[in-house]
Amino acid sequence: LEADSIFSKIEYDYLAAKKLALNATIQPTVLSGGLYKDIWNLPAGESFEATFLQDANTLYLWKESKGKGSLSLNIENVFERAKNADIWVSPSFYRSMDQLDEANDIYPSFTAFQQNNIYSYANKLGETGGLIYFELSPSRPDLVLKDLIKIAHPTLLPDYTFTFFEKLK
Repeated sequence: LEADSIFSKIEYDYLAAKKLALNATIQPTVLSGGLYKDIWNLPAGESFEATFLQDANTLYLWKESKGKGSLSLNIENVFERAKNADIWVSPSFYRSMDQLDEANDIYPSFTAFQQNNIYSYANKLGETGGLIYFELSPSRPDLVLKDLIKIAHPTLLPDYTFTFFEKLK
């Protein structure tokens, strides 16, 4: 019974946050993922990550793609579509703008990089050193959604503090 109550509260909070996000009048464009051995890995359009971005009232640039897993694209395809994306989330496991800058010459060419609008979950670690995102997000989708709403529409959640993500510095 207690588990049902906890689940119901999380579900209620998620749906309330999703409804709140609809109040935003602008849908920022979003890029996700990063390069690994010359392949850019990013969420497919039917993945839970893409659903979070949709529920946060953003325009995920690969939302029309098929599949529930990830897409593996070359840098040219990603750059062509996402060069001017407003926001970049989950840029692999980079923990700073300097690391991202040093990793690949193309990264600084993205508008989100130039405007310092990149958010990662790589800096939030649990007590044993694991990423909090992987430890907690499967059971707290409401908090993932609130983080993404705070990123995309900060005025909608002015007093909310990020749980998983933070802006790269």
